[in-house]
Amino acid sequence: MDVEGYGNEHRTNQHRLAVRHGMYEILQVAFGRAGLSLDKCQLDDCGDGVMVLAPPDQPKSLFAEALPGQLVAALREHNGKHAEEARIRLRVALHAGEIYPDDHGFAGAAINLTFRLIDSTPVRNALAGSPGVLAMVVSSWFFEEVIRHCAGAHAGSYRPLPVEVKETSTTGWICLPDQPLAIEAPGRYLVTSRRTAEDHPRSIPEQRSYASPTRGRTSITWTLPRDTASFTGRTEELTRLIKAAREEVGRQVVGIQAIDGMAGIGKTSFATHAAHLMAGRFPDAQLFLRLHAHTPGQTPVKSTDALASLLTTVGVDAQHIPADLDARAAMWRDWVAGKRVLLVLDDADSHRQVEPLLPATPGCLVLVTSRRRLTALDTTITLSLDTLPTREATDLFTSLSQREVPGPQADLLADVIGSCGHLPLAISLLAGRLRDHPTWSLEDLASNLHESHDWVIRQTHSEEVAVTAAFHLSYCNLQASRQRFFRYISLHPGTEFEVHSAAALADIPIADARLHLDSLYNDHLLNETARERYRMHDLVREYSRTLVEDETADDREQAVQRLLDHYKNTAATADRIITAELMRDAPRAEPLEASSPAAPALSTRDDAWKWMHTESANLLACARYAAARSLPEQVIGLAAATAAFLDTVGPWDQAVVLHSDAAAAAQGIGDSLHTADALHRVGRVRHRMAEYSAAISALSGAYEIYCGLDHKLGQVGTLIQLGRAWRQTDEYSQAADAYLEALSLSRALGDRIDEACALNGLGIIRLVNGDYTAAISEHSKALDIYTTLGDHIGQADAVNELGVAKRMTGDYISAIELHERALDVYRSLGDGFHQALTLNNLGTALRAKGEPGKAIGAHREALDIAKNFGDRIGQAIALSELGAAQAMTKNFSAAMASHDRALALYRTLGQHLGVAETLNHKGTLLLASGRPTEAKAQHQMALREARTINTPIEEARALAGIGRCVAVLGDPALTLDHFHEALAIYERLGAAERFAIAETIADLAPAQRNSSLAD
Repeated sequence: MDVEGYGNEHRTNQHRLAVRHGMYEILQVAFGRAGLSLDKCQLDDCGDGVMVLAPPDQPKSLFAEALPGQLVAALREHNGKHAEEARIRLRVALHAGEIYPDDHGFAGAAINLTFRLIDSTPVRNALAGSPGVLAMVVSSWFFEEVIRHCAGAHAGSYRPLPVEVKETSTTGWICLPDQPLAIEAPGRYLVTSRRTAEDHPRSIPEQRSYASPTRGRTSITWTLPRDTASFTGRTEELTRLIKAAREEVGRQVVGIQAIDGMAGIGKTSFATHAAHLMAGRFPDAQLFLRLHAHTPGQTPVKSTDALASLLTTVGVDAQHIPADLDARAAMWRDWVAGKRVLLVLDDADSHRQVEPLLPATPGCLVLVTSRRRLTALDTTITLSLDTLPTREATDLFTSLSQREVPGPQADLLADVIGSCGHLPLAISLLAGRLRDHPTWSLEDLASNLHESHDWVIRQTHSEEVAVTAAFHLSYCNLQASRQRFFRYISLHPGTEFEVHSAAALADIPIADARLHLDSLYNDHLLNETARERYRMHDLVREYSRTLVEDETADDREQAVQRLLDHYKNTAATADRIITAELMRDAPRAEPLEASSPAAPALSTRDDAWKWMHTESANLLACARYAAARSLPEQVIGLAAATAAFLDTVGPWDQAVVLHSDAAAAAQGIGDSLHTADALHRVGRVRHRMAEYSAAISALSGAYEIYCGLDHKLGQVGTLIQLGRAWRQTDEYSQAADAYLEALSLSRALGDRIDEACALNGLGIIRLVNGDYTAAISEHSKALDIYTTLGDHIGQADAVNELGVAKRMTGDYISAIELHERALDVYRSLGDGFHQALTLNNLGTALRAKGEPGKAIGAHREALDIAKNFGDRIGQAIALSELGAAQAMTKNFSAAMASHDRALALYRTLGQHLGVAETLNHKGTLLLASGRPTEAKAQHQMALREARTINTPIEEARALAGIGRCVAVLGDPALTLDHFHEALAIYERLGAAERFAIAETIADLAPAQRNSSLAD
């Protein structure tokens, strides 16, 4: 808190001592009466003020509700006993935050902000212009988190104000506790509206009088409509507007601020509220003029008529008003010259309507509202109002409905507000209906909204005001061709669109569609979500769909058919480019049909990927639309054209639905080939999602159909995918058979790509079975084929698996290089599934090489990617290997948590190899933590898992782990038995671990012989 005028020259030092004594006495009295303990607080004397640091156990609500009034009472008691020079008026700033003590006192950003609040010029001016004794300013955080939620704090008496002191630029909230009605604007009060000679530039000429010398005329200088009592939010926009107005005054320019937005967004309420806040800065006149661009039953006001209205309002006699536009504009500018005038021009039609009404001399502010973007108007600032954020929309609804919404109903209220599209007009009208129907509950309102998608449009009528009417006026101002375009784009099944899809819907050239979109955007009937991408507000879309119902059913169906064809054909073009590198063992999309003239040009790989990423949500929405309306050819075509992209990028759960719909559609029309293709894609995605049983079921169905059709290529691709699925369920014998059969078929067909795929899969089986030499041979053969064909992604697949085999033989440097080479390719493609797989392989190699820090980084990145894609097997691998790397850094608690999470995932997936690997990791961790008995139990469980699925490497690791545990437990003979058994497996495999275990045995053997002799 700070004492006003402490250093005033009229005060002697004795007066200042009396002020300081009084300040502390006032603090003690006010805190005690408010229920606060000053003794628990830290006080930091500032000479002419004091900083009070209250501990967290002091309720913030008391600072908001009780303290201001008690400070006022204590100040008045003090001032009533003292001479004028010893009387006190205080500025108090409130904030909450972290502080940090040191040897010299306290520091922290919260302290800096509090001092900036109290030192700001608007706060000083507020108290200077008030007859009261206290000015209270709080931070935005304190206002939003405390003041707004305390009934006794009287949040309505606070007003936002800009705070710009030194490096700080923020918004504060101010009130005068003993003069709550004095506020007109942030930092401005009624008593401060007097002007000085310095307020006006000397160059402004003296104003002439246009009043009749005989009759005279009353001058009206306040025509602002009443401020909206329920006005809520828009704090950021208000602060920006008020700050700009202050800067304009400082630069001696006319402030022209445009406020635009869609119908029902609250432009007029916002402008009126802002005008009331700033009215104190413009004491000569505060004028409001409706220009009626969208008023039912009225045509937009002509500039000449608007000027006549302004001139007569300010007292100019009608007989003195000239007839032509230029003369009226000159008279208006002459009257305004030398004055501080606030002018609100509401619902403007165009810049041409507004230009003649603008003042020409500094000191004035004009607020212009419009549904159109007035891009040609020379404004100092333009604010485009958006829909309300959730909290502000909630506050508006509860305020207007006069209903308290308990916590359990918060989701219901969110649904209601969502149905209004967060549009203030719709929220206001729906809240009013709830208020006017006392027997209705919030559940009743929500139920009505769920029953009918256009219930809001039909119900939000209130006498002459309706959401529909607001939109209809904007629609009626459009030319006929634009009205048709507006109707047709509402048929789009997705949430946003661009010029090509809009042109396809309306069946018009691209250039015409672009012109319509730009115009609808300027009229706020569309929002631009990204460059040249648009969306309709939900309520605008519902309104537009009520209009398109007037089109014939055939016209509507043909429009959507054009759109579906556009997306299917463009996606097929993109897919052809993408599948040049991806999905070599999967069925391809159909050959491209005749391209639509509205289709975008896609020629490069980057073009194809970018288009697919951008339009993926629309492609899925169109596929859902086609499936719901039994359009089999469209469902099948869209599913095929998006398969490669969705397989690589996801979302996989939606891809499963899409391909399942395609399978059902194809089966429904007796199309066996497309049924098999769709089932193959279902199986492939199920495999990605680690749903292996479902994947095997779908793939087996596809394989059976391909065999019935004698479709050899389909059989090869499905066998390869079945091999992958069986591998993940530890059915290694079946997986090997599938790969071998695929290898035989592909060689008979001369299909080198699928031959390489089969070899690469077969190499993985050889590795799991412990034949490292054969594994390296198979992967190398696959790599040779891919290299010959120039297949970069195939090469990445081969070198990634080859890296695993190299690591198992102890060639860690080669393994790391191979994994990094594969990772570069997968990153360039945005292939998240294979990125996670390769990062995990890379991390394991780095750990084996003795670089656990780098390994942890790789596994964490893999984990993040796998989570993002819903890749559960990738997550499990990342967690298991992350734990092993964390254990190497002695972070045992984190390692244990990682292993436990990995085990839970592996067991859920039924992946026994992963369980065995993780149990061995966990055993190693427990032994390092000094818990050999528990460690031994983990290795024994791993041994059972490994022998069940016949994976020799994990069997050997389990035996070696048990040997290390029994060594610590004091049984050297049993230790050597386990070590020898493990060594035999390692040597048969050619595993890198064979060298370390052999050295350990050699070290133990002499000790064991000596022990036997001693016995």
